[in-house]
Amino acid sequence: MKFPPLQIALLEKEVQGERLACDALLEVSWEDQSFRFAAEIKRYSSEKSVADALQQARCAADELSALPMVITPWLSEDQLERLQSEAVSGIDLSGNGVLVVPGKLLIAKSGKPNAYPDTRAVKNVYEGTSSLVGRVFLARPVFSSVNEIVEEIQNRSGSITQPTVSKALKQLEADLTIWRGKEGIKLLQGDKLLDRLTRDWKAPERLETITGKLNAPIEKLGQLISTAAKKAGAEIVMSGSSSVEAYGTMAREELFEIYCDVNPVKIIENVGKKADLSSRFPNFRIIRTDSPIVHFDKRLKSRVPIASPVQCYLELMQGDKREKETALQVKNFILREIEAGGGNFQR
Repeated sequence: MKFPPLQIALLEKEVQGERLACDALLEVSWEDQSFRFAAEIKRYSSEKSVADALQQARCAADELSALPMVITPWLSEDQLERLQSEAVSGIDLSGNGVLVVPGKLLIAKSGKPNAYPDTRAVKNVYEGTSSLVGRVFLARPVFSSVNEIVEEIQNRSGSITQPTVSKALKQLEADLTIWRGKEGIKLLQGDKLLDRLTRDWKAPERLETITGKLNAPIEKLGQLISTAAKKAGAEIVMSGSSSVEAYGTMAREELFEIYCDVNPVKIIENVGKKADLSSRFPNFRIIRTDSPIVHFDKRLKSRVPIASPVQCYLELMQGDKREKETALQVKNFILREIEAGGGNFQR
């Protein structure tokens, strides 16, 4: 293992102390100085794996009168920052690392890509159907079993299989966003989970779209289109950006946006008013999508289905400065719901 300009030498493998063991005792040299490190080596680079290694290395270092070090295939910039803040060294096999000798030495390198990606990870756990597992914890933070999670997702207008939930839970646990134990399964870091969902969010595919103008006040459009959708046998939900008034304060958008699961023409045909589909100043947009995500955890406001607070937050976070500022209000709404034990949903 190399970490220039430092020289690293193995002194001993699988060192056993009086109470604890470490994977290796290393000597790190720089110019005329040398330091001993108790190193904990992990096969995987997940948040949980690195957090466990940090604690193990620190305990072993105390017992062996050495400095603590973590070694993994790859360390993210966030992980390197955490290690540095806790005065624990970390070196990966991809060329990144931080070497900390309090009061004497600090060397940091980052930016190298992961040369050893973890093939165990569930792909896209924070997007698509798998993201429903993370999202349901933001609506209800504690569960007693996997079956209960599946049932809750289904109750909140989602569709998912038990194997998908089980695989997603493993990744969420590895990322330290949830915790599993004898007492059940619970959310650990709502902030972090929202950040990951935001990072991997993808807009629902727009299969068909109708934009136009109806001769009705903007505050009445929701009920008007909702009634028409029922006549057309359609499932609808307001977009996140059009649902923001339920969770935060932002100037009303002049364009009312709705997702649906049928050809939008069928809904317009049941409105009872003639829509101007060539208006230069449209006040509605109806989007057909087959994405199940938009309907998950939808709520009712004035008898109109609106997007969940999470969907609202994620959509706003893709917008401009004003929308991102409003998203912080929605985020606070979500976190308050978590503290209260979860939010209500449309049955």
